[in-house]
Amino acid sequence: MTCKELDGVCDVKIKGETPEEMMKNSQEHAMSANDDAHKNKMKQMVETNTGPEAVKKYMNDFKVKFDALPED
Repeated sequence: MTCKELDGVCDVKIKGETPEEMMKNSQEHAMSANDDAHKNKMKQMVETNTGPEAVKKYMNDFKVKFDALPED
C-alpha cells in the first residue's frame, strides 16, 4: 500500500507482513519524512483517533483493507 492508501499524503510504498507491521512502518515513514504535509496529517490523525474505541475502529477498518490486498 502507499502512504496515501494508508490515509497519508504521498506515494511512497509501505510494506508489512501483518496489519500491525504495516501500521508501524507507516508511522515510522511519516515521522521520518520531516515535512509539513506529513506532520500536519499525523497531527490530524492523532486528534481524530482519540480514545480506545476510535483507535480500535481505525485498526479494524485498516485490517479489512489489509486483508483485501492481493498477495505479492
